[in-house]
Amino acid sequence: MTMLARLFFAFIFLLLSVGSSSPALAKPLPPENCADRPFDEGRLWKISREGTPPSYIFGTMHSRDPRILHLPGVVMQVFIASSTAIFETSLKDDELARNQQLLLLKPGESLRGKIGDNRFTELTRLVAPYGMTPATLDRIKIWAAATIISQPLPAGGNDSRTLTLLDKELEKSARNAGKRVISLESNKEQLDIFNSMSGAVQLEYLDQAMAEHSELDEELEQMTSYYLSGNTGWIACDLEETLEDMSAALSKIMTADLIYIRNHRMVERMLPELARGNAFVGIGALHLPGDEGILSLLKEKGFAIERKY
Repeated sequence: MTMLARLFFAFIFLLLSVGSSSPALAKPLPPENCADRPFDEGRLWKISREGTPPSYIFGTMHSRDPRILHLPGVVMQVFIASSTAIFETSLKDDELARNQQLLLLKPGESLRGKIGDNRFTELTRLVAPYGMTPATLDRIKIWAAATIISQPLPAGGNDSRTLTLLDKELEKSARNAGKRVISLESNKEQLDIFNSMSGAVQLEYLDQAMAEHSELDEELEQMTSYYLSGNTGWIACDLEETLEDMSAALSKIMTADLIYIRNHRMVERMLPELARGNAFVGIGALHLPGDEGILSLLKEKGFAIERKY
């Protein structure tokens, strides 16, 4: 896989991600601002309606952590028994490679020219551990640079660039088992959200990512602890706390555009498959809880929602 293909995979990973972690995790405590919200605890949910075989929605975590890749038995049972597997987007290498150009500036444009020498020099230092050269860095968009330093380093350092994610492994297993595999969104639809950012908002995103880079491991460890404990609502609380320091424009991108609007779109697109029944839906855990979460939206559509794990 080329450098840009690996980077594209990384950006998809971050768009859908709620973190990665180190081996040991302390018992999690809720964020101070956290309030109860619908469906804020649980990772596997049974979705049923009279006259239709039930389906299941599993909140995934797009992570390389081996404990997350090791799925509970109840999750594996419903995944194996399903006839259709539904995911946010396809993580097949060839699908990702087709959209690499979405990361790149127009010919003749330069990231250094857009962000200035001082930012570019510091950014060059921050991206070096990810295996990115200054020449490659200078070709990518501002939001793409911000995204790359907002994700954990691949395990094994610069010589280990294979991203083994739960969602990718589930998709691969589904295809190998001969299941119908459905993607709710295209890679382009997802990355167009970032491309819609104004230059000023992209710079704000980059500055925040650079300022918070040193605290990334600690924050991702906390997110992993929330996920493993089944407290998906706490992930949403933590995001809301982070948004307090953002402009209204960037906050809208991170909530309405990346979560709420996509929740409505993905629900509408999964409805025909849920009507058929016996589907397994693997979707980022951050999309599940809350009044605008996927589970609440499905309840409004007349589905019964039952927590299974």
